[in-house]
Parts: sequence; structure tokens; C-alpha cells
Amino acid sequence: MAFGYEFVDLNDEQKHIRRALLEHYPFVAFCSALVVFALFQLGFFLAWFTQRGLEYDKPKSPSLNKRAEGKWAWLKKSRHNVVRVKWWMKASVICGWGTRGEWIGGVIWTLWLLYLSFAQTGNDYLHLTKRFGIIGASQLPLHYLLAMRSPYSPIQFLTRMSHEQLKGAHQVLGRIIFFLFVLHAVLYMIFFVLSGFLAKRIKDKDVIFGIFSIILFSILSTTALGQLRRWNYRVFYISHVLIATLVIAALYIHVTHIRPYILGVIVVYIFHGLLRNFSLNVYKGSIRVLPGTNLVRIHIPLEAGNSALTWRPGQHVYLSLPTGKPYTQLELRSLTNPFSVASVPANDKELILVAKVMNGNTKKLADLARSLVSHESDEAPRIPFALEGPYGYSNWLPDFSTFDKILLVAGGVGATYVMPIYRNIISDCNYNHASRPEVRFIWSVRTLADVQWAFLASTDDEVESEQSFSGSVVEVFVTGPSGSGLQIEEPSGEIELAEDDQLLSLEEQMERPRKGTMLKAGRPNIDAIVDEMFGTVERVAVISCGPKGLTDQLSKSVERWVGRGADVYWHKETFGW
Repeated sequence: MAFGYEFVDLNDEQKHIRRALLEHYPFVAFCSALVVFALFQLGFFLAWFTQRGLEYDKPKSPSLNKRAEGKWAWLKKSRHNVVRVKWWMKASVICGWGTRGEWIGGVIWTLWLLYLSFAQTGNDYLHLTKRFGIIGASQLPLHYLLAMRSPYSPIQFLTRMSHEQLKGAHQVLGRIIFFLFVLHAVLYMIFFVLSGFLAKRIKDKDVIFGIFSIILFSILSTTALGQLRRWNYRVFYISHVLIATLVIAALYIHVTHIRPYILGVIVVYIFHGLLRNFSLNVYKGSIRVLPGTNLVRIHIPLEAGNSALTWRPGQHVYLSLPTGKPYTQLELRSLTNPFSVASVPANDKELILVAKVMNGNTKKLADLARSLVSHESDEAPRIPFALEGPYGYSNWLPDFSTFDKILLVAGGVGATYVMPIYRNIISDCNYNHASRPEVRFIWSVRTLADVQWAFLASTDDEVESEQSFSGSVVEVFVTGPSGSGLQIEEPSGEIELAEDDQLLSLEEQMERPRKGTMLKAGRPNIDAIVDEMFGTVERVAVISCGPKGLTDQLSKSVERWVGRGADVYWHKETFGW
């Protein structure tokens, strides 16, 4: 056989040794993740230590802030080099196929698992074949843990990352597991063919369920491709959840040796399900399509004592399509879409959810909103909504008062994530801190109508009290047409022309002078805006959410300043599930 491996006959003692090795190395592979999590903790400690050292060494005179001398100068240079490497690793290798960091981490992990697959297999072909399969199975509990949405996930706690940020690792590990399982299946098929056992073994239960598992993994990998997710999120989500459940049952029946790891997956699965059930609640609110837009807005009033009043800015929920039918929680969770909470619940005493109408669930929400419109009353009826959450990265956002400047950039409905953070920063920095950072919020929209969910319901006094007292304004860049000529393209391809009086009323209200907002025509010059925000300042925070083109351009502009030594906190919110 190739590479020195051959079919060998083993005595009972040798078989016992092989079985012991087949238990030892997968356990090592399973525990290897603990080393990765330990490295995360070491990284957090070093980051804290570095920050403390730099704060201690920071000169009192602002004119000396750029000095390279001093006892801690090496620490500053080291941190700068680490930051530059991290930014380099964030760049995509190929558009839609992961970042450099994901590729490097994936290659390192693959090589490690391959080493554990080959170690002490000698020339035993069947030992190597079995090792590929059980090493792949040992990674399944970690793979399913990486997919957990709940903030109570141990991996989210250890890495300080949200499930949106962990999805890259989940996808990479899934491909590695699939690769190992394919090697396992191919080598076994070669053995069956060359040994003449194929006709007999193909009828055995373990082989049947092994082949069935490989087919399921192939479908799972195909439906998880980014092109399919963008084409139809619903097909991806339902097929992913269904197949991920079926494949566990198939693997459990396949062979007994991998069952400890399959049982680990089942524990994760049950734990995740319980947490999601705990996070799923029904609220009553109204839904409407905003005039002159393809945005659907959901408004949910909150009464005193409601747990949603404690939700933090930057969090999001998964909303189930209300149907009026007695669906189970499992069925509700298969009909969800992520919505950023566009309000500050503690201050507003309400939940505001806004989404762009696309094909699928959001289009059904828009159709529902239109069906509820009554000509006798302007007030939309209240209906039940099932919300799962809240989720998100907000627990790990820094104390923004420690920064010299803060740049917030949103595109379209990306402002549903950025706006609550902006309002919270303005409020906290004004009342709780003597020295306030300079805050700049750039919001690019196609039409003025697209911002009405954020400003239309507020009075001038409310806007002034919340936004203008600190000197910060929301710079709204309108990139498309406005006025009575505005046209909105629906997902179905039909063109809906809003009524002239409705649009003109909206335009008049949005264009009148408002404290806390500044209207500009055209696209924002991201390079110029970033250059204005940076310069001689020590620390800058940059938060973004919006179309990929906008956030990529912002990332490139900020990276130039990172290369010059700027101290930057960067967070880009994306939804890719």
C-alpha cells in the first residue's frame, strides 16, 4: 500500500494496543481545545498588563505623548506590532472564503489533527483509517459549542466573542471534520474493494450508516456555502439545523467507539436548546411599513418590570413570524430573522426593530403589516411577536469614556445597531465623566425616508436633550433621490410609488432644521473622515455596521493609521448566519 501502510494481521495483544491508541489520541485531540482557550486567557492578561504599563508610563505633557523613549517603550512597540499582525490577519484571502487568520488557524489545526491521526499507527492501514474517523468525531462537541447563540456559551465566555464572531471558527472546524471523515470513508472503501469485502460489507448496518453520515455531511457543507446563504437564508437555516440533528443520530448508530463524543454533542445540543427556550418570549406590539421605504418597523411597548428593560445597546434578537397558529417553540425558531434592537429599552421603555424588506421572512412581515392597515384608524393593531434573545457582543464593548475620539459609521439599516450605541455613549459621557471624547456618527442612507424610524417619532426637545448637548450630531449622507419622485423597489420586482402628500409631508419634517442632525448630499468621503478623526490623538474607537463595501473601505482607511501607530479599538458588526 501507499506510504508504507499495508493490511496487517494482528494478534489479540496488538489489537488491544491499537484500541488503547484509538482511545488515547482522540482524547488528546478533544482536550487540545483547552490549550487554545488558555492562550486566549494569556492574551487577555498580556493586553491588560500592557495597558497598565502604558498608562503608568504615559507622560503628563501632551506634547510628549509620541516619545519613543522610556522604560516601557519596548512594550508600546510590541503591542503595536501585535496590533498590526491582528489587522493583517483580518483581511480576506479570497472574497467570501474566510480571513487570513481563519486560514492560518485552520491550517495549523488541520496539521495538528493529522499528526494525531498518524502518530503511532506504524504500517497498519486499518489503524490509520480508523484514526481519521475517530479524530474527526472528537472535534464534534467543540464544533457544536461554536454554534451556540446563547451568551451563556462557555466558549463565548472564554473568548469574549459573540456567536457572530465565532461563526468563522465554526465553519473552518466543520470543513476540517468533513475532510477527516472523507479520508476515513475513502480509505475504508479502498480496503473493502481490494479485500473483496465490498459486496458483503455494503449491506452491514455500520457501513450503511457511515455512508449515510458522509452524504449528510456533504449536503451540510454544500448548504452552508455563502452563496446559498445569501440566496435563501431560510433554506440554509432549516436544512442546517435538520441535517446537523440527523447526522448525530446516524453517527451514534454507525459505531460504538465514537459514542462518548456523540454523547458530548447531545449534551451540548440539549443545553443549547434549554437556553434558547429560556430566551424565547412573546411580546405584543405593532408592525408597519414605513412610508416611502422598503423598511418594516416593529414597535413593542415595555411595561415596568419587563426583563427587556435591562437589554443593552448593541444587542439583537431573533424574531419569529407571527402567524396566529399554535406553533411550538421548535417551529418558531425555524422561522426567525435577526433584528438589531434599534432603541435603548431602559430609556425609551420600548423595543424598536427595523429591517429591510427582502425575499423570505421580511417580505412576509411587510405583507402582514399591509394587511393590518385600517382606513378607520391610523394606529396599527397590537399582535404577538416571539423574540429570542437578546444576543450580541455588547457585553464586551469597552468603556468609551476612556477614548479621545469615537467614530461611528452606519450604512442603511446598519444604524439600527449603531444608533443605540451612539445614544448611550452621548448619555454616559455627558453625565458621568468630566472629560468627554469627541463623537462623530456618519450615517449613509439612500433616501431621507430611510432615517424616519430614528428621528420622526422624536420631538425637537427630545432630540436636543439627548443629542445636541455634547456638541455631537448625526451626519446623515443621502446618496439617492428624495421628494415626490422617490421610488421603492420591492423584492418581487414591482415598483411602488408612495403617495405624493405622504412623501412631501415626510420630506418637510426631515428637512426642517433639527438640533442633533446634519443633512448632506452624496456619499461620505470615508478616507477624509478617518484622517480628520485621527492625528495626534492617543486612542480612537471605531464602530461600524452596514454594507460590505462601506465597512471594507472604512477598515482599509483605519488600517493605514494602525500602521502609523494609532491606538485603535475596532468593531464591525455583521450577520452572516
